[in-house]
Amino acid sequence: MSGPWQAKPEGVPCAFVDGKTAQSHEVYADLRASDEVLVLSFGGAHDTDRPLTWALSDMRYVEGQHGLRRNKARLAVFTSQETPNARLYVRDAGLLHALDLTARHLKRRPPVTGRKRLAGLISGAIAAVALIVFVLIPIMSDQLARLLPIEGERALGDRTYEQIRTSFSEGFFEVPECTAPSGVAALNRMNERLLAVSDLDPDAVRLTVLDLDMINAFALPGGRIVIMNGLIDAAESPEEVAAVLAHEMGHVAHRDPTRHALRAVGTFGVLSLVFGDFAGGTLVLMSVNQLVNAQYSQGAESAADSFAHDLLPKAGVSPGAMAPLFERLKAEYGDVEGIASHLASHPALGDRVARAEAAADGYDGDLVPILSAADWQALRAICGGAWEDAD
Repeated sequence: MSGPWQAKPEGVPCAFVDGKTAQSHEVYADLRASDEVLVLSFGGAHDTDRPLTWALSDMRYVEGQHGLRRNKARLAVFTSQETPNARLYVRDAGLLHALDLTARHLKRRPPVTGRKRLAGLISGAIAAVALIVFVLIPIMSDQLARLLPIEGERALGDRTYEQIRTSFSEGFFEVPECTAPSGVAALNRMNERLLAVSDLDPDAVRLTVLDLDMINAFALPGGRIVIMNGLIDAAESPEEVAAVLAHEMGHVAHRDPTRHALRAVGTFGVLSLVFGDFAGGTLVLMSVNQLVNAQYSQGAESAADSFAHDLLPKAGVSPGAMAPLFERLKAEYGDVEGIASHLASHPALGDRVARAEAAADGYDGDLVPILSAADWQALRAICGGAWEDAD
């Protein structure tokens, strides 16, 4: 029977939300202590006329909602482990007191459920990020590197170069470029001689020397090759500098810096979203660090070395010209651990020395100095010094 003549269920009127919708329903809560249950009977329209039975041992206070007040009267919100999304709102003081006495686990935290599902979701998320970082981003970077126009590539390289100068700056002053005219002229003559016997365009490479003691050289997108003055100081002959330059030309020819930059930006962009670095500060710093200490894959490094070994003899330089410099760095700093630079910290330094010496053993051509003695001294003074010309 329904309507005004319908008998009201036994119990105390309460409000109930079943968790399926936000609609509040009227229920009558009948505490049956002997059976250790609370029976909830619906007093109005609902999708079922059958009462709900909550075991007292399964009842819990909704966290933070057991000491509420409404019109100075206590209000508490309950749920059940069987129906964790449901909410029972009780205002009756007598029922609240009775529940406090008979439902012994009201303040116990509900057990964590769905652990396997949560672990599965976490594993899936990690696998998805790994797929993006280690598979999709490298593939996309290789494709974009081939499609990126030279203007865009050079703009990327110029922007990265400015970030590098800023990252190495002291106070408000950027790291200075070395521009002694005679030294720049000598370096350009070395560059032109190598480019003339390569398949690169005459304007494919732009050289810059930075006044830093780091023994390092690296290529940036767009063909900019940066040489640290520390490398020139550490070299004992212009051929050693030429060998390093030829290696970096190999990276330019294979567009390794562009792929590397795109991969770094994509990787750190994804990680920024995952870990919340939306400002991008860490992204910029880590990208610059990756490019300065460019640790390409073993395949890319070997390909750049092979490029240098093939190019140097065409310019009248021994393909083993790089070996003496590497040997000295290896003897001073070790093969794996050492100064934080591209040349000295490469994990396969000993192998590269062996490959350079093997290439030199098979070379029987004429050797022509890459620079005259005067040009070599001018190059060594490119950042200013005793060897700089008076003009």
